[in-house]
Amino acid sequence: MPGDPAQCRLNAARYLELSERAEVPARRERLAALAGMWTKLAAELESEQVLLNTLSEINVDETFDAVPEDDLNRAA
Repeated sequence: MPGDPAQCRLNAARYLELSERAEVPARRERLAALAGMWTKLAAELESEQVLLNTLSEINVDETFDAVPEDDLNRAA
């Protein structure tokens, strides 16, 4: 999966530092907002990685019947 949560968090820290040093309030707010976006992206990437790991553990080679065959035979 492309994207590195650690790199996103580094980017967030850099933008936060830049926002703290910005003298123009509008620039400060925009840089802080960008830091927040990087932090959110890091969290999303981590969440997606957990989902992908879980899905990779599922054995799709086994057959799966939503209704056991015995129940189908009784209904007929």
